[in-house]
Amino acid sequence: MAAFASKLADKYEKVYVADLDGIAKNKPQLDIVQVIADELPMMYEGGVRFGQNVIDMLITGAAKAVVGTATIVSLDELQQAFKLSENITFKVDNRDGISSFDPRISGRGLLDLSRDVKAIGIDDLIVPLELVEEGAMAKEELGFSLGVFAPMSEHDRMAALGVDYIVTEDFRGSEIDE
Repeated sequence: MAAFASKLADKYEKVYVADLDGIAKNKPQLDIVQVIADELPMMYEGGVRFGQNVIDMLITGAAKAVVGTATIVSLDELQQAFKLSENITFKVDNRDGISSFDPRISGRGLLDLSRDVKAIGIDDLIVPLELVEEGAMAKEELGFSLGVFAPMSEHDRMAALGVDYIVTEDFRGSEIDE
């Protein structure tokens, strides 16, 4: 894993790691993520459900803990997470509407939800491509740093919308895969 992380660092300035075991099974692979974080800055989505889980994500050395709407139990837990660390990116999961266990999150419009997230103090938002226009409105109104999950072929369009960064690529099958 250390060699893989080193190759990533040679090619990229920052990575986004989505720990599927953490997200789906609530069993984040903190040791593996720490090896990557030792090599380059990263955003780490490990399935934060409760506020205190954000510390586990950051102990790995990740620059940002990503808290997704599909895993966080409630806005109250998001607020607890922010009290523990300001190094949080709020990720909007969208499956036929914003997905969440919390009815105060689920099904809301992005701009409306973003106001609550900003009131907590979080200023970094990442959205799927289908919500980028609403994300751009949230950025303009509320001053978020805005990221989007999109292919690099969308770079010019994202730049025109004011997107600050694009999360793209799957390393499986690439020349840096171990």
